[in-house]
Amino acid sequence: MNGWFKTWGFLIAGAACLQSAVAADVPPAFAYVPTTPLPTAEAAPLLTLEEASRLALVDQPVLTGRQATIDAEQQRAVAAAQLPDPKLSGGLKELPIDTPEAFSVRRDNFTEFTVGVSQEFTRAEKRRLKGALQAQGADVDRAALDNDKRAVRRDTSLAWLDVFEAEQAYQLTQRLIDESALQVRALEKDYTAGKASQADWLAAKVEAGLVSDKAHDWLHHSLRARDGLARWIGDASRRPLADSPTLPALSTALPNLVARSDHHPVIGGIDRQIDATTTDIALARQAYKPDVSVELYFAYRPAFSDFVGVQFTVGLPYFTRNRQDRDLGAALHASHAMEERKRDVLRELHAKVSQDFVDWQHFTQRVAEFDSAIIPDAQHRVDAARSAFAAGRGGFDAVLLARRGLLDVQLQRLALSVESARAQVRLEYWTAAQIPTGDPS
Repeated sequence: MNGWFKTWGFLIAGAACLQSAVAADVPPAFAYVPTTPLPTAEAAPLLTLEEASRLALVDQPVLTGRQATIDAEQQRAVAAAQLPDPKLSGGLKELPIDTPEAFSVRRDNFTEFTVGVSQEFTRAEKRRLKGALQAQGADVDRAALDNDKRAVRRDTSLAWLDVFEAEQAYQLTQRLIDESALQVRALEKDYTAGKASQADWLAAKVEAGLVSDKAHDWLHHSLRARDGLARWIGDASRRPLADSPTLPALSTALPNLVARSDHHPVIGGIDRQIDATTTDIALARQAYKPDVSVELYFAYRPAFSDFVGVQFTVGLPYFTRNRQDRDLGAALHASHAMEERKRDVLRELHAKVSQDFVDWQHFTQRVAEFDSAIIPDAQHRVDAARSAFAAGRGGFDAVLLARRGLLDVQLQRLALSVESARAQVRLEYWTAAQIPTGDPS
């Protein structure tokens, strides 16, 4: 009880300060005006969720960088399938270092200056496999590019929803601010005329200030969310948003969604890596077959006849236990590891789809319950409290409590609807059959 008396004593003691503020024409606490106004529909066309996710695919560094990586892999694939470069050799052979012929290039008929060209002839199948391995690396990056596009659309959509939630909450709170201002002015007149208590007037003033502070907080969230959206679409993030997110129809059959996730580009990338391990195994088997090198040379002897010659070199892969056998064993184990990774990623994808589907159903059902019963009941509570106060059968504190309760219910309903949209955006990332291009035309 002592705490209650202290609280109301403080409120009553502050009434004189409030009266002097009104007399001096100082703006009340509830008259909050944002220093950075929100975008309006007159400033630019409305930015829809779908348009934002499409704009994010235009001139996106993460996507253009991935495409450059693909182009690089394609160039390497061509180079890897070619024969090695020929080699030029030269030198001085058979120069004597003792006897009277020492260090003479003319006295000994074995001394010769040589120049030659050699070429290693790698087996055609080896070269084909090396080129195929690089090309499969490009295929892996293509799947990664598809996944990057999905991820960019997902993250852009989630950033759009962050802005949407903050601005819708701000607008809800702003409407309550306007209503609170009218209520404060009405109570001020009644208090001056002796029809309302100072405590009711002061309580309305405090409530208006709290609502204004909540609006300020939501505006802060909105400005931060706009900056987060700008990370994906730049200046277009400053446009006003559409009134609601528009998402494509979602299949209500979970098995269908799970089956569609099997074709996710992450799985496609792993399949390409499995193909690459198969090529790697074939390359390891080719290591048991030797390559051939051919050298043509010319030998110049200053005081004797000149020579020409040809020389062949063949590898001898006879000691394979600790080289070729090990490489083949490693390639086989790598292939098995990639198969197991695919199984694990499929399990993870199926779990993610199931979780997001459960979330979507859960939040969608709760939104329906709010629309059908909770929000109407909260509004009826406000109307009943106002009627009771106007008739002198209830206190003004009941009106304040009912109004705040309605705002909390509306904000909760907004949060649930946004969570439902977020779950659907994530499901689209896991299960979309094809990602639209970012062509703005």
